[in-house]
Amino acid sequence: MSRFRPDHSLLGYLTKTSNEIQPAIVIDDPDIEQWDEACDVLVVGAGLAGVATALKAAEDASLDIIAVDRGTGGGASALSGGVVYAGGTRVQRQEGIEDSADNMAQYLALETGGVVQPETVRRFAQASAAFIPWLERHGARFGGPVTMAKTSYPGTSFLYFSGNERTPAARAAATPAPRGHRALPQDPARLSEQSGAELLTPLLASLNAQPNIRLLRQTRATRLVLDREGAVVGIEVQSIPPGTGAARRHALYMKIGGHMTLNMLGLLGPVQRMAARLERKAARPLRIRARRGVVLSAGGYAFNRAMIDALAPAYSKSMPLGTMADDGSGVKLGMTAGGKADKLDRMSAWRFVYPPSAWTKAVSVGPDGERLLSEELYGAQTGEAVFEKGRGKGWLILDSTLQAKVREEMVSPELMTFQQMQTQTAVKRYTAKADTLEELASKIGVPPGRLRTMIEKHNEDLRQGRPDAFGKSDDLRKPVETGPFYATEISGGLKFSPIPALSMGGLVVDEESGQVVDENGSGIPGLYAAGRTAIGICSHYYISGLSLGDCMFSGWRAAESLKGNGGVHALTPRRTQAAS
Repeated sequence: MSRFRPDHSLLGYLTKTSNEIQPAIVIDDPDIEQWDEACDVLVVGAGLAGVATALKAAEDASLDIIAVDRGTGGGASALSGGVVYAGGTRVQRQEGIEDSADNMAQYLALETGGVVQPETVRRFAQASAAFIPWLERHGARFGGPVTMAKTSYPGTSFLYFSGNERTPAARAAATPAPRGHRALPQDPARLSEQSGAELLTPLLASLNAQPNIRLLRQTRATRLVLDREGAVVGIEVQSIPPGTGAARRHALYMKIGGHMTLNMLGLLGPVQRMAARLERKAARPLRIRARRGVVLSAGGYAFNRAMIDALAPAYSKSMPLGTMADDGSGVKLGMTAGGKADKLDRMSAWRFVYPPSAWTKAVSVGPDGERLLSEELYGAQTGEAVFEKGRGKGWLILDSTLQAKVREEMVSPELMTFQQMQTQTAVKRYTAKADTLEELASKIGVPPGRLRTMIEKHNEDLRQGRPDAFGKSDDLRKPVETGPFYATEISGGLKFSPIPALSMGGLVVDEESGQVVDENGSGIPGLYAAGRTAIGICSHYYISGLSLGDCMFSGWRAAESLKGNGGVHALTPRRTQAAS
């Protein structure tokens, strides 16, 4: 008879990146085991991926679903910009935008870089038009107006170009279309600067209203429970009793843990430790059976500094983006059941050089005096260039005429408050000025000769009508020739202008079912993953809205698999060794 043998060699890795994930426990017979709770589908993490999974599974009224969340629900999704990437939608049509699933898939083929199969990209594009009406049925709101301006986040618009759709390479592959659908405020009279809460608040209310879903808040998953065949049949959790003083304090810690200013100043360490200490003291253990399967949708690992230092050390000076629960727990839980993890070195670090749009016409430079990248690219590519190519350092080089445009734009009422603050901070605190390029290079520690040579080549290419060496659009190219000259720092580790980052790697899943696979590519019965816990559409390059779109897609995929699954042994079995 086949028997599952848990890999206890993982224990050392789990301890090094300690957030109290325990090796999987193997039981003989789930039917005679003592359980505190039972359900058909168990969802770990109630951000958008988890909520989408639970609500989609709940459409089968015969299923009983339990979702657990370390916080009170919403996760990093509630702190996000609330942008969902979708094509061929009602909103696009209402705003006069022509788009299709095929057109969207052709563009996404560039962004996904082969991290998922082409057919998966096509399925995602085809499914995306249904995201908006489904979310609206659960209380979210979407609509116009649309903006054609190049912006990292639209101020008063709710449909925009959220990626690289209008770059020359993208135009060659597909017709550009704005696909970033930003959630509208629940109160039409109030303009929200961050729409993540506007998206998740009604979805959580809808989840709580479903008769066949239970949400266990302030509940942390600590260990998977497997049977002797290696199928996941449940989990063990630590849950703080609701309504207690401990629950109220813990909710406060988790709320503070999402505060961007404290995060920026690096003051969240004590809050993290207080939350963990309270969990150890006040939480009670529960063992929950999952008759059909467990879906891991617990986010990434951006808040686990030990994992970043071990797996993506180039990004050690990035600022974690998300919540304290983004500590890698979901990925590590899957690994304890034999799940394969991949792309754990992939981070999405965002250094936007727009707005102001004038910055896109500057020339980027690294510490070696060489150009970093095309300055019109999405902020994730800029952040990657800074950390990977510039070893954490980078600057934008401008002349006096372009700097004047920056100063004019940075007080524009079109910019949101946080965008004005970011731009003004960069100009006032992190910009050097000099009469010559050589003097400027010396001030920022860049080889003067190389900077001069690079800028002269840039100017000469423009004069001779040659295309940009990095593929930048011609209308965004401008010579750097009129002194004084300026260098605005875009490095990582700037205290008042950090580069936020989140992890993109995760558990490898079967792309048709969402089932977690092992190192041999065999499915682990009863185990699924969604959102940033799994490899997905945005695990190569992130663009705004693609992660929330993938949360929808992967959550739906797992739910549909479990709705059609009569039990944990019904889907692809794993290969196991015979017991000796």
